[in-house]
Amino acid sequence: MENKTDKIKILTKELADINLALNASTIVAITDHLGTITFVNDKFCELSMYNEDELIGQNHRILKSGYHAKEFFSEMRKTISSGKIWKGEIRNKAKDGSFYWVDTTIVPFINDEGEPYQYVSIRTDITKRVTMEMELQEAMKTDFIHTVKNLQRELQENQQHYQPLFEHSQDSVFTYDRSGKIINMNPRAIELFGDINETQNEAMIVKEYLAKRNHCFEMAVKGTPQNFEIEMINKNGQRLFFNINFLPIFVDKHIKGVYSIAKDITEQKKIRDTNAYLAHHDELTGLPNRRWIEQKLSESLMFADENKQELAVLFIDLDRFKYINDTLGHFIGDQLLKLISARLVESIDKDRHFVARMGGDEFMLLCPDINHHEEASRIASIILQNLTKPIYIEEFELFVSASIGISMYPTAGENVVDLMKKADIALYRAKDQGRNTYQMYSTSMDERNYQSFLLERNLRKAIINNEFIVHFQPQFDAITGKIIGAEALIRWMHPDLGLVSPGEFIPLAEESGLIISIGKWMKKRVCEQLVTWREAGIPLIPISVNISSQRFLQKDFPNEVRQLLEEYHLDGKWIKFEITENSLMKHEEYIIQTINELMDLGIKFFIDDFGTGYSSFNYLKMFKLDGIKIDRSFIHNISNESENAAITIAMIKMAHHLKMNVIAEGVETKEEFAFLLEQNCHYIQGFLFGKPCDSQEFEQKFL
Repeated sequence: MENKTDKIKILTKELADINLALNASTIVAITDHLGTITFVNDKFCELSMYNEDELIGQNHRILKSGYHAKEFFSEMRKTISSGKIWKGEIRNKAKDGSFYWVDTTIVPFINDEGEPYQYVSIRTDITKRVTMEMELQEAMKTDFIHTVKNLQRELQENQQHYQPLFEHSQDSVFTYDRSGKIINMNPRAIELFGDINETQNEAMIVKEYLAKRNHCFEMAVKGTPQNFEIEMINKNGQRLFFNINFLPIFVDKHIKGVYSIAKDITEQKKIRDTNAYLAHHDELTGLPNRRWIEQKLSESLMFADENKQELAVLFIDLDRFKYINDTLGHFIGDQLLKLISARLVESIDKDRHFVARMGGDEFMLLCPDINHHEEASRIASIILQNLTKPIYIEEFELFVSASIGISMYPTAGENVVDLMKKADIALYRAKDQGRNTYQMYSTSMDERNYQSFLLERNLRKAIINNEFIVHFQPQFDAITGKIIGAEALIRWMHPDLGLVSPGEFIPLAEESGLIISIGKWMKKRVCEQLVTWREAGIPLIPISVNISSQRFLQKDFPNEVRQLLEEYHLDGKWIKFEITENSLMKHEEYIIQTINELMDLGIKFFIDDFGTGYSSFNYLKMFKLDGIKIDRSFIHNISNESENAAITIAMIKMAHHLKMNVIAEGVETKEEFAFLLEQNCHYIQGFLFGKPCDSQEFEQKFL
């Protein structure tokens, strides 16, 4: 019995010594199967600057630095959840905001069912080593030639001093002799392209880039550093884009070879190419967009003027498309637009004519060189005839017709605005004539049809009679589940027609200038509602208001807003303005001044329907707005396999890069929501979380 007691004492002493040694030299943490921290040692607390109480019950996201990609942690979780040991280097964020690096080993503990029930993490502080490597790597990239000249002899004498930089760089590093033969490769290069015996320049460089690469190599051998981008093929046959630095190797003032540092920029190039494509193309149909066709029309007008030629603009609008879209759903509607686009392209001479999608179910055809207006009529007839053929989508047989308006240069107008306006007038005359026809613009056409006149008259009465109401749609932080704001949406309660959709009266309001009066009413009503909630003791949330470009560009707009806030004793932080991308494209200096004045009041700015206009990276940086709202057309039925996925991901990444908030609107399904969360977009607005409703219902449901 005494022997057993002695053994237990000895064992207890040994365990205590081991624990003491671990605490002094090693960082240890234990988490349960869900990732919740259940134990940390003193060394863990010392390095992270959190005390034990602050860490227990949390997960390791408390230390997340934002340095590593999502895939990094996905691979880690996949490894340890399968019962395997994971090893790697991680950058963590301490409580004071500083960063530190740890060499990490995670060991899963397995239960009787073969499932991990907890994980033990053993870490070593490698911050000094990693910091040195990063500093050396940056120095080598930015001023490598100067460094090489000064340190070449020392590098030869003490190569081990720089070996970690070469060995651990995440860029592919090659060393070439003067003839272009590879004489050394770092591990990353070998991982991507195979070892020296397997790697040949001709094999790993895409053919069309080979001449460019060889020219740059010749220049580097002559002593001139080179920077360029090429496409390369890794050992698995995958094509990747790299930014290459060729740096001459100087020994005793003589060039002995060339260093090549290849940085993988495949993802950055995809984002760049996507943004460039979106700037001039419609994402759904692949056709050129409004911006492109307007520029093409401007160029064609100059050519037509110089050569005394005629030119035709055709506006094409599908008849009763909205009915099909509302009845059969957006998916069928989108497929129909794609097939219609293809038929339009088939109906024209692609070498002479250009077709673009203007938005919705509207298209424009530009005929830059036309012999006579009869040729334009003939083209319109061909289009109408081709569209009469049935279209089959899934189990539906659809019959579609269109109305076409034609304007001719120079008889109908001599500039972009006039020609497009006259084509639009002719289009509405075609619709008045019974649809499925075309009309050539003539001066006898009234610029407003009778229905527009009646609607405008009723709109004026609605403002006077206070027929508008405000609905609110909530915006949520999906991570916390808390409401972060709401969008104010105007509705028209017509005494005879009932509830009229904004899509039916807002365009006319903008055209007639009534949008300014409506906008003033809307801002005032939102302020009144905020005051009502405040007086009732209900916590306030920011309310988003859509601002028309017409009102936004008026000089007294900031003063009007300032007076409104003063009248209702409201802080500007409770108001957010949503403006369209097109609002930012004119009078940039004035717009910047207006935005700054309103931001000084605490008001935040978001770009509404982002992605449907110019989507320019440059103007986002220029205007320094608070965030973007991704248009619902990109969110609808989105998934990793959908066509919208790459574009949506690019927009989210672009906004995050600029430290802007991202709100996804029109989220209707769990699948859409899951995709957005996966892309780190957690500000959500849509039917999945709440439909627009009046203030009373909104208050009961969400406040």
